[in-house]
Amino acid sequence: MRSVRAIPATAALVAALIPLTACDPAADTSADGGKPSSASPGAAAEDGKDGKDGKGDSCPAPAPGHKVIWVHHVEGAMNTVVAKEAKAECRAGSQEGASYHPVGEFGNYRPASGDIRITVISKKESKQKKLTARDGGIAHVKTCADPDGKQFDGGQRKADTSDCWGLNFYDVKIDSADRITSMTEVYSS
Repeated sequence: MRSVRAIPATAALVAALIPLTACDPAADTSADGGKPSSASPGAAAEDGKDGKDGKGDSCPAPAPGHKVIWVHHVEGAMNTVVAKEAKAECRAGSQEGASYHPVGEFGNYRPASGDIRITVISKKESKQKKLTARDGGIAHVKTCADPDGKQFDGGQRKADTSDCWGLNFYDVKIDSADRITSMTEVYSS
Protein backbone atom coordinates (compact mmCIF):
# COMPACT_ATOMS: atom_id res chain seq x y z
CA MET A 1 0.00 0.00 0.00
CA ARG A 2 1.29 3.45 -0.91
CA SER A 3 1.61 6.29 1.53
CA VAL A 4 -0.77 9.19 0.89
CA ARG A 5 2.07 11.59 1.70
CA ALA A 6 4.03 10.32 -1.31
CA ILE A 7 1.39 11.58 -3.73
CA PRO A 8 1.94 15.34 -3.10
CA ALA A 9 5.72 14.83 -3.12
CA THR A 10 5.52 13.00 -6.45
CA ALA A 11 3.25 15.70 -7.89
CA ALA A 12 5.70 18.42 -6.80
CA LEU A 13 8.61 16.58 -8.40
CA VAL A 14 6.73 16.11 -11.68
CA ALA A 15 5.69 19.79 -11.70
CA ALA A 16 9.30 20.84 -11.16
CA LEU A 17 10.51 18.71 -14.06
CA ILE A 18 7.88 19.83 -16.59
CA PRO A 19 9.66 23.11 -17.51
CA LEU A 20 12.85 21.13 -18.13
CA THR A 21 11.25 19.24 -21.01
CA ALA A 22 11.61 22.43 -23.05
CA CYS A 23 15.32 21.61 -23.13
CA ASP A 24 14.64 18.19 -24.62
CA PRO A 25 12.49 18.67 -27.72
CA ALA A 26 12.31 14.93 -28.35
CA ALA A 27 10.49 14.49 -25.02
CA ASP A 28 7.77 16.98 -25.94
CA THR A 29 4.44 15.65 -27.15
CA SER A 30 1.13 17.39 -27.44
CA ALA A 31 -2.21 16.37 -25.98
CA ASP A 32 -3.40 15.01 -29.34
CA GLY A 33 -2.34 11.43 -28.77
CA GLY A 34 1.41 11.88 -28.70
CA LYS A 35 1.95 13.67 -32.01
CA PRO A 36 5.07 15.84 -31.67
CA SER A 37 4.43 19.49 -30.84
CA SER A 38 6.00 22.36 -32.77
CA ALA A 39 8.97 22.24 -30.40
CA SER A 40 9.95 18.70 -31.37
CA PRO A 41 12.22 17.72 -34.26
CA GLY A 42 9.46 15.60 -35.82
CA ALA A 43 7.06 18.52 -36.04
CA ALA A 44 9.72 20.79 -37.51
CA ALA A 45 10.32 18.30 -40.31
CA GLU A 46 6.58 18.02 -40.95
CA ASP A 47 6.32 21.81 -41.13
CA GLY A 48 9.09 21.96 -43.74
CA LYS A 49 11.43 23.61 -41.24
CA ASP A 50 14.62 21.94 -40.15
CA GLY A 51 14.21 22.81 -36.43
CA LYS A 52 17.78 24.08 -36.34
CA ASP A 53 19.22 27.20 -34.76
CA GLY A 54 21.59 27.90 -37.66
CA LYS A 55 24.44 25.96 -36.04
CA GLY A 56 23.05 22.51 -36.83
CA ASP A 57 21.56 21.85 -33.37
CA SER A 58 17.87 21.40 -32.56
CA CYS A 59 16.30 23.94 -30.24
CA PRO A 60 12.78 24.09 -28.82
CA ALA A 61 10.52 26.59 -30.54
CA PRO A 62 7.98 28.71 -28.66
CA ALA A 63 4.35 27.67 -29.06
CA PRO A 64 2.26 29.58 -31.61
CA GLY A 65 1.46 33.07 -30.27
CA HIS A 66 4.40 32.91 -27.83
CA LYS A 67 7.89 34.34 -27.87
CA VAL A 68 10.81 34.32 -25.48
CA ILE A 69 11.98 37.72 -24.26
CA TRP A 70 14.85 38.97 -22.09
CA VAL A 71 13.57 41.59 -19.63
CA HIS A 72 15.83 44.60 -19.15
CA HIS A 73 13.58 46.49 -16.75
CA VAL A 74 9.99 47.46 -15.89
CA GLU A 75 8.95 51.09 -16.04
CA GLY A 76 5.93 53.29 -15.53
CA ALA A 77 3.53 52.35 -12.77
CA MET A 78 5.06 48.86 -12.95
CA ASN A 79 3.12 48.16 -16.09
CA THR A 80 5.55 48.35 -19.00
CA VAL A 81 8.08 45.55 -19.49
CA VAL A 82 11.06 46.76 -21.54
CA ALA A 83 12.65 43.76 -23.23
CA LYS A 84 14.40 42.33 -26.26
CA GLU A 85 13.33 39.17 -28.04
CA ALA A 86 15.56 36.20 -27.20
CA LYS A 87 17.07 33.60 -29.47
CA ALA A 88 17.72 30.04 -28.32
CA GLU A 89 20.97 28.21 -28.91
CA CYS A 90 21.39 24.50 -28.22
CA ARG A 91 24.48 22.35 -28.47
CA ALA A 92 24.17 18.76 -29.71
CA GLY A 93 25.01 16.26 -27.00
CA SER A 94 25.09 18.92 -24.30
CA GLN A 95 23.23 18.37 -21.05
CA GLU A 96 23.01 22.14 -20.49
CA GLY A 97 19.74 22.59 -22.35
CA ALA A 98 18.71 25.75 -24.15
CA SER A 99 20.80 28.87 -23.83
CA TYR A 100 19.10 32.17 -24.67
CA HIS A 101 20.54 35.54 -25.60
CA PRO A 102 18.81 38.86 -26.36
CA VAL A 103 18.66 40.05 -29.97
CA GLY A 104 17.38 43.13 -31.78
CA GLU A 105 15.89 46.32 -30.43
CA PHE A 106 14.11 46.94 -27.15
CA GLY A 107 10.34 46.71 -27.23
CA ASN A 108 7.63 47.63 -24.74
CA TYR A 109 5.19 44.99 -23.54
CA ARG A 110 2.24 45.68 -21.26
CA PRO A 111 0.19 43.12 -19.37
CA ALA A 112 -3.33 42.80 -20.82
CA SER A 113 -4.70 43.08 -17.25
CA GLY A 114 -3.65 42.83 -13.62
CA ASP A 115 -5.08 39.32 -13.54
CA ILE A 116 -2.75 37.72 -16.09
CA ARG A 117 -0.78 34.74 -14.81
CA ILE A 118 2.93 35.27 -14.27
CA THR A 119 4.92 32.18 -13.32
CA VAL A 120 8.32 32.94 -11.83
CA ILE A 121 11.19 30.80 -10.59
CA SER A 122 11.56 31.18 -6.84
CA LYS A 123 15.19 30.70 -5.87
CA LYS A 124 14.30 30.56 -2.18
CA GLU A 125 11.71 27.80 -2.65
CA SER A 126 13.50 26.03 -5.55
CA LYS A 127 10.29 25.87 -7.55
CA GLN A 128 8.01 27.86 -9.78
CA LYS A 129 5.45 30.21 -8.21
CA LYS A 130 2.24 31.25 -9.91
CA LEU A 131 1.37 34.90 -9.34
CA THR A 132 -0.70 37.51 -11.13
CA ALA A 133 0.61 40.74 -12.60
CA ARG A 134 -1.15 42.72 -9.86
CA ASP A 135 -0.27 40.44 -6.95
CA GLY A 136 3.52 40.24 -7.10
CA GLY A 137 4.27 38.98 -10.61
CA ILE A 138 5.36 42.25 -12.24
CA ALA A 139 7.06 43.34 -9.00
CA HIS A 140 9.13 40.13 -9.05
CA VAL A 141 10.04 40.66 -12.72
CA LYS A 142 11.04 44.29 -11.99
CA THR A 143 13.17 43.44 -8.96
CA CYS A 144 15.01 40.62 -10.69
CA ALA A 145 15.64 42.48 -13.95
CA ASP A 146 16.89 45.69 -12.31
CA PRO A 147 18.19 44.79 -8.84
CA ASP A 148 19.98 48.11 -8.36
CA GLY A 149 16.88 50.14 -9.23
CA LYS A 150 18.84 52.12 -11.81
CA GLN A 151 16.09 52.14 -14.43
CA PHE A 152 13.12 52.89 -12.19
CA ASP A 153 14.20 54.80 -9.11
CA GLY A 154 17.63 56.11 -10.11
CA GLY A 155 19.54 53.61 -7.96
CA GLN A 156 18.29 55.09 -4.70
CA ARG A 157 17.92 51.69 -3.09
CA LYS A 158 19.12 48.14 -3.68
CA ALA A 159 16.37 45.54 -4.07
CA ASP A 160 16.19 42.23 -2.23
CA THR A 161 17.06 39.77 -5.00
CA SER A 162 17.38 36.67 -2.81
CA ASP A 163 14.36 35.09 -4.56
CA CYS A 164 15.56 35.82 -8.13
CA TRP A 165 16.67 33.05 -10.44
CA GLY A 166 18.74 35.66 -12.23
CA LEU A 167 18.60 35.28 -16.01
CA ASN A 168 15.38 37.19 -16.79
CA PHE A 169 14.17 35.15 -19.77
CA TYR A 170 10.41 34.70 -20.07
CA ASP A 171 8.09 32.85 -22.43
CA VAL A 172 5.28 35.32 -23.08
CA LYS A 173 1.99 34.88 -24.90
CA ILE A 174 1.07 38.00 -26.83
CA ASP A 175 -2.45 38.97 -27.96
CA SER A 176 -3.42 40.76 -31.19
CA ALA A 177 -2.89 44.16 -29.48
CA ASP A 178 0.71 43.15 -28.58
CA ARG A 179 -0.13 42.82 -24.86
CA ILE A 180 1.14 40.06 -22.58
CA THR A 181 -1.58 37.56 -21.69
CA SER A 182 0.71 35.13 -19.83
CA MET A 183 4.34 35.16 -18.76
CA THR A 184 6.50 32.25 -17.59
CA GLU A 185 10.13 32.53 -16.49
CA VAL A 186 12.24 29.95 -18.29
CA TYR A 187 15.28 28.04 -17.18
CA SER A 188 18.30 28.83 -19.33
CA SER A 189 21.84 27.60 -19.14
